[in-house]
Amino acid sequence: MPFHPLPAEDFLNRENELDYLKGLPLLKESALGGNVFLEGARGIGKTELLKQLYRSLFWESGTVPFYYSFKTANLKGTYFAKDYFTGFVRQFFSCVMKEPSIVENAAEPLQRLMPVIASVGLHWLVDCIEDFREHLNSNDIYWQIVAAISLPATVAQKSGKPVMVMLDDFDTAERLYESSLGDAHGLISLFGESMKNSLCPHVMTGSAGALESIFTDPSLVGMTERMQLGPLPEDLAVRLFKAHLANLKIACAPAGQLKFLAILNGNPLYIRNLAKAAWKMQKKELHEKDLIECYCFEVSEGETAFYWSSIFGRYVQSPAKRRGLLKLLMLSVENEGVDDGDRLVSGLYGTEERAALDALRASGVNRGWDPVLRDFIRCLYMKEVEGRRADDVREKIESNYLSEREDSRFELVIPMSSNAELVVAKAVEQIGRNMNFNADFLNHLQLALIEVCINAIEHSGSYEKKVFLKFITKPDKLEIIVENSGRPFSHDSRREIPVEESLRRGMTRGRGFKLVHAIMDDVKIERIGNRTRVILTKNIDERIVEPGTRTL
Repeated sequence: MPFHPLPAEDFLNRENELDYLKGLPLLKESALGGNVFLEGARGIGKTELLKQLYRSLFWESGTVPFYYSFKTANLKGTYFAKDYFTGFVRQFFSCVMKEPSIVENAAEPLQRLMPVIASVGLHWLVDCIEDFREHLNSNDIYWQIVAAISLPATVAQKSGKPVMVMLDDFDTAERLYESSLGDAHGLISLFGESMKNSLCPHVMTGSAGALESIFTDPSLVGMTERMQLGPLPEDLAVRLFKAHLANLKIACAPAGQLKFLAILNGNPLYIRNLAKAAWKMQKKELHEKDLIECYCFEVSEGETAFYWSSIFGRYVQSPAKRRGLLKLLMLSVENEGVDDGDRLVSGLYGTEERAALDALRASGVNRGWDPVLRDFIRCLYMKEVEGRRADDVREKIESNYLSEREDSRFELVIPMSSNAELVVAKAVEQIGRNMNFNADFLNHLQLALIEVCINAIEHSGSYEKKVFLKFITKPDKLEIIVENSGRPFSHDSRREIPVEESLRRGMTRGRGFKLVHAIMDDVKIERIGNRTRVILTKNIDERIVEPGTRTL
């Protein structure tokens, strides 16, 4: 077979979908349907479902399975046609003979199989191969592609056996070309006739929204239904994880102590990769803290990181453009995945970044922003934009989770209008009281934040006329992020008043950023596209909290 599926006992919670797909030939023969478009998050198990379907049909059914992945295909017309055609011939003959080695021995030329094919009475298949060779010899690219795509339907008619065509990452076929990229649009539509054939049900995977953009024939859309694959339930996710660990001979804490697994959102790919990360890190027994450690390795430099890196590599190759895209993605991540299109696109200047971002959106990569993808983006940003070492990146992500349960996050948007900064001061007052800040420091903190907001309001010239704020409180740290669009950050050009005098007089304007630096432990100013972000950090210790309230 063309791949190795999970053992049947480890294939969890997909039995209903598998049984339904196995019944597609009957549905199509009855004109009640027959084509299915599989949707779901990346790694959720779409390809694995096709693997299980293939195995089941290969050994148990009168239906011939054919699997083709566009993810690994060369999309130049001549290469694609030959690859698709020869792949189908091998898989069909392998199924007829019930001999998987015919597919696995891909180095053997197809010509050597022709005498064996003829010896079992499949002379019509030999004729199909000869016809295709004529198209190759005449260099007729169009008819090579047509002959390849139509072969499953032709074989179904000749053999009388239904052929189940499984097209993985089918939306990628939109980029099929003849000789150079973009020279022929609509080659993917050539699949239409094969999909209409009553003996040839198709199961396709692809990105969200691809169905409408690919299928322009209303009748084709009408005979294709969506099947949404969701995450594994929590109990089955734990069961699958523990099964992987058992295969790797790693002991595991009771299920009740594996709450951190919830971050994987029941995604089978993430679950498998985390188990392998534990094996790579030579863990003998896993507890919650071990899970966090293995997870941080996985999203920073493990197989999950490699998986997402390879996907991102499809959309942008230039290192400079890649860094620009990372900054934009990081902006979305830090806004909790809220995809404000205007805010995000406003930072794009180059056509390559814009095209890459549009392609990412169309592919569904950043739809929903699952926590694992967010952490991968953070890791990649720290390594490629900030230049941090891999071990520093792991420690940063790990430290976030070790204290995460005690974190709180608040967001606020204020208009750029007169005295709007006083609303922020009021919000800070409430947050400060919740954190038991003493009155002196709370007053100073309000003054610092008012100064930052005034700078954003008076000097940015923002078209949005808004300032975005995020407050992140931890047991040992307060972080405040102030962000706005418009002109780059500019220190107040007015005369600076000494910090001590400003604090003593309780002044609310004209102090400059010296005051901000004096009050906060760290002040970072970043420029992302056309947006300015000021990150204020204050370490919490006994000097700034009310006596008797400090607990660590």
